[in-house]
Amino acid sequence: MFRETDLQELVEFDGHNSPVVSLYLNVDPRQRTTEEYKLALRRLLDAAVIPTPDRERIERYVELEYDRQARGLVCFSCQEKGFWRAYTFQVPLEDAIMVDRRPLVRRLVEMIDTYGHLGVVAVDRQGARFFSFHLGVLEEATGMVGEEVRRHKQGGWAAQRYQRHEDETALANLREAVEQTERLARQYNWRRLVLAGTDANVARFQELLPTSLQKLVVGTMPLELNASIQEVRDRAEAVALQARSASILQLAADLVVAAAKGNNAVLGLGPTVEAIQSGRVYHLLFTEDYEVEEGRVRRCEHCGYLGTGDEEACPLCGGEYRPLPDAINTLARRTLVQGAQVTVLPPDNPLMAAGHPIGAFLRF
Repeated sequence: MFRETDLQELVEFDGHNSPVVSLYLNVDPRQRTTEEYKLALRRLLDAAVIPTPDRERIERYVELEYDRQARGLVCFSCQEKGFWRAYTFQVPLEDAIMVDRRPLVRRLVEMIDTYGHLGVVAVDRQGARFFSFHLGVLEEATGMVGEEVRRHKQGGWAAQRYQRHEDETALANLREAVEQTERLARQYNWRRLVLAGTDANVARFQELLPTSLQKLVVGTMPLELNASIQEVRDRAEAVALQARSASILQLAADLVVAAAKGNNAVLGLGPTVEAIQSGRVYHLLFTEDYEVEEGRVRRCEHCGYLGTGDEEACPLCGGEYRPLPDAINTLARRTLVQGAQVTVLPPDNPLMAAGHPIGAFLRF
């Protein structure tokens, strides 16, 4: 299973003078047949200039080695350096290929932000089911059954006493479910939480959650307690995806406002590159498929300085100052190395409306 440690390894790898091939391929059997994704693979490989050993390694993996139940696969190959990493995923991804000195990591960042560390709790008055998913893979599914909430038909003077007992029993069951939720959230490092059940049960359960867990709740959904794991996963991922879309659009809107007020935020390529170079960025935002004009961003081969000038020599050390073939990937990687966050925005977002496809919140 792909973890943040794997991402960190990819962020840190540098092929230097040896090209690194990054391949993302949609192999979802619900969307493509084997022949269709193999054709898509050939088209991707033909569209890029790829060293023969890397192409052969990728083709061998796709043909003979990968888990054919996966929905997506990602390969990173630099055979000259003996570097090969391949991962399969149970979440949707789009085809992409890039050849550069470093792996293409920004798509993995987006995938983790959307589908990573997702908890689902389905509750009723008597019990609960708990699910932990990471990138579409089930980490744990468990349940609990509390004291039975009996239904009494008696009327008269005893009705209110019976009702109080039923409510107290249901409340005790929900509190037990909260304790189990806290344990699983710590164990699996949940970043998002989806609650399932009737409106009344979910509302009461959410009230009982500690503030730290209430902040993780990204949405709710109706769900029968006997729903299949695939149904739970698919519906919870849809809720998480919708919630993330809304939250990142609000984040982009907040960035535009903060930059306008001069509150530790910048918009535009030049100011953003300068902030990354100086280590001041704590959250980078850029628009999906934003392509920087070739040669607009340069990197010094000697000291690693990043800038948007058109000088032939590095302004800091005088070293060779080369244009970056994929500037956005380099900016995202540099941001991650600095311990900051990266968020990819959809094409229609507040940054684009403000005339800037990229921007960042700053540390200072």
